[in-house]
Parts: sequence; structure tokens; C-alpha cells
Amino acid sequence: MLSKIIFILASVATLVNSQFDPTSVPYATRESWCNSQTSACPLLCLQLPGASGTPTSNTCSADTLLYYCLCSNGATPNGTEYSQTIPYYTCTETNNQCVLKCNGDSTCQYNCRVDNPCGAQDPKRVNVTTTTTTTQSATATASKVSVNTLINGEPTGAAPHMASVDMNHVYGLCVLVGGFVAGFATLL
Repeated sequence: MLSKIIFILASVATLVNSQFDPTSVPYATRESWCNSQTSACPLLCLQLPGASGTPTSNTCSADTLLYYCLCSNGATPNGTEYSQTIPYYTCTETNNQCVLKCNGDSTCQYNCRVDNPCGAQDPKRVNVTTTTTTTQSATATASKVSVNTLINGEPTGAAPHMASVDMNHVYGLCVLVGGFVAGFATLL
């Protein structure tokens, strides 16, 4: 009963703060958005300290786009910080509708998106470990190769003039070509 009361209060607060008209979007799309929202809720709860992946309440209405995600620790995740949530979808759709009203004016279209960014702008990293950071740093260091910069066809040889070349795209291309070769080899 308490979760229903909280849902109603959250719904009213969302209605008061929202300027988005749910009926401007086809019902099937709203159903899809609600499915994504309720699928995202358990994952969002896992991002909160002390919460499990089993929310206390996880509802969404395709008629009104009102949703409620209450985690096991009593907290509600801020849906505006994530994608695949109702706030993200309504924000994106608001931007799309704004762009349509611009009648091809590229400055107006640009401003529609820049003035109303959707999703996390500076997401909090709550589940990051030092192992991840160390691995990323080691990978970034290993994927760079130093080469001498040429001036008039001659290598400069001095360390401050050495350029760093990112080789990730080369490795990716090798993997892609290798995959094609292996695929064709199995066909023969």
C-alpha cells in the first residue's frame, strides 16, 4: 500500500514538472519505452550503495509515461542520468519535436539538442575499481607506438619531437580481416 502511495505522489510530481505530452508519441512506442524503463530499474538499483538488483517497486504506465523505481535500500535512482529510461526517451523525443519545428534551420536544430542534453552529462562512477583503471591505463600505454617525426625526409631523433601514434585502428582492422579470412576458409 505504501509503495502505491509513493507511486502516486511521484506520478503527480512528475506530471507537475513535465511539459512532455505522452500522446504525442504512438502508444506502441510508449509501451516499448516502459518495457525499457522497467528493465533498467533493477540495473540502476545496482548502481546505488546498499541496494540489490531487486527493486521494491518497479512500475511504468504506457498511457501516461509515469514510472516509479524504488530500490531495496529505499532510494530512487535519478533516471535523467541514464539512457533507456523514461526521462531519457522523453528528452530525446522533445528534442526531435523541436528539430521538426525548426523547418530546416540548422542553427535552430543544433540549439534544440545543445540546449537540452539528454542522459548523463557527467556520470558518477560508483562501481569502478582500481583494477579497471590500471588495466585501461596499461592498455592505452601498450597501444601507442612512438615514431620519429620526419623533417625534410630526415628523422629528428630528439625525444621531445617524437610523435605518438594510436595503433588501435590497425589492430581492429587486422582482427576484422582475420575474421573474414577465417570465415572464407571454412567455406572452402
